[in-house]
Amino acid sequence: MLKIKPIRGALALLLAVSLCLAMSLTAFLIDTPAMREHAEQAVDLLGYESASPEIVGGFASSRLDNYTAVLILKTAAYIGDDPLLRMAFSGLRTDLPPQEDQTDWEAYATYSDAVPSPNNVPYSRYWHGYTFALRLLLCLFTFTNLQMLLLFAQTALLLLTVLLMVRRGLQQLIPAFAVSWFFMSPPALGLCLQYAPVSLIALLACSLLLALKPALSRSVGLPVFFALIGLFVNYFDLLTFPVVSLSFPLILLIALETKTTISFGGLMREALLCCVGWALGYACMWMLKWGLNFLVLGQDGIAAVGDQISLRLSAGGESRSRLDILLRNIRIVTDKTAYRVILLAVLALLLALFIRRRPRRFDGRALLLLLPLLAPVLWTLALSNHASDHTYFTYRNLCGAFFALFALPALLALLAPNRTPSP
Repeated sequence: MLKIKPIRGALALLLAVSLCLAMSLTAFLIDTPAMREHAEQAVDLLGYESASPEIVGGFASSRLDNYTAVLILKTAAYIGDDPLLRMAFSGLRTDLPPQEDQTDWEAYATYSDAVPSPNNVPYSRYWHGYTFALRLLLCLFTFTNLQMLLLFAQTALLLLTVLLMVRRGLQQLIPAFAVSWFFMSPPALGLCLQYAPVSLIALLACSLLLALKPALSRSVGLPVFFALIGLFVNYFDLLTFPVVSLSFPLILLIALETKTTISFGGLMREALLCCVGWALGYACMWMLKWGLNFLVLGQDGIAAVGDQISLRLSAGGESRSRLDILLRNIRIVTDKTAYRVILLAVLALLLALFIRRRPRRFDGRALLLLLPLLAPVLWTLALSNHASDHTYFTYRNLCGAFFALFALPALLALLAPNRTPSP
């Protein structure tokens, strides 16, 4: 049995990578007039809305990234006579120069399927894994219908996660989970093509963990499960707020394990292995992409990778201090009166719950919530250039830290032994 689990885990990872490669290679075989028409309508609509509209005025957390959504649509719906491998790995799109009386944004927010190749722009450092699903969905739905379906999918997964938390006896953590996810602005997550992939993967991971944890542990092992999460996030996401897919499931895993007889050391080892698994899945999938770029596209396919890594690992941006950039991301939530009211209300609720069921002895396993709390903080500090340039969506990484912080008193109350009423 000890040898079977690693083999199953390796096969699961190999199958996942093979599935990703198959989707990338077959995506451009999907081509219908409806797909092209719906892509053109979508780009026109986003161009009319502007590059970064806010659903709620003044709330950066509600800002949509229409600029990247246009990029996603034009990349996914790219039509050209390039070789299939080049289309699969280059991330090509067509950008038109501004015409007379046209702004740069109006020219950019234009989809065309019949433009000479000099206007084709590669964006090869990402997988663009959304291409297969998006081309298929655009064959069937207009963009606005697709937005509503994505919003519904997110809502359904949220409800499923909450129901599974109740089923697993984690109802005390529901306020912490719900408020932390609310800070991420769920309407924006559902409506923006840039935000939807990592959000749906994170919620799906939470649901699968809550529903199938014993089966996952027996079959492939939890570190492999987290490696699969990191792998798929890297495949579908364009570096938005990927750590959400680690911190939210990890918090639920720690809460589930504290209901068992696992020791502090055993749980710490398991949690650390899951963190390492997620990081390896995420990083190795990206390195595989760069390797394929070199094989398919040559030196040009990876020429800018080193520069981008250096840029994103630098402080950069408007501030010289990584700590200041971290605080700027946190202030997306804490500077808004409505969010502060919600924060105080949740903290008061959790404090009341803790006082009502305060434990007779402290269970140190709850301190392992520091892992999912520190992970997004360290990520933001390391990639502070990216967090400075895109604060309005990178702040969501830190919502996992909010969840861990809120979950701590709730988990301590959950671990408290049942009290007998006083006579």
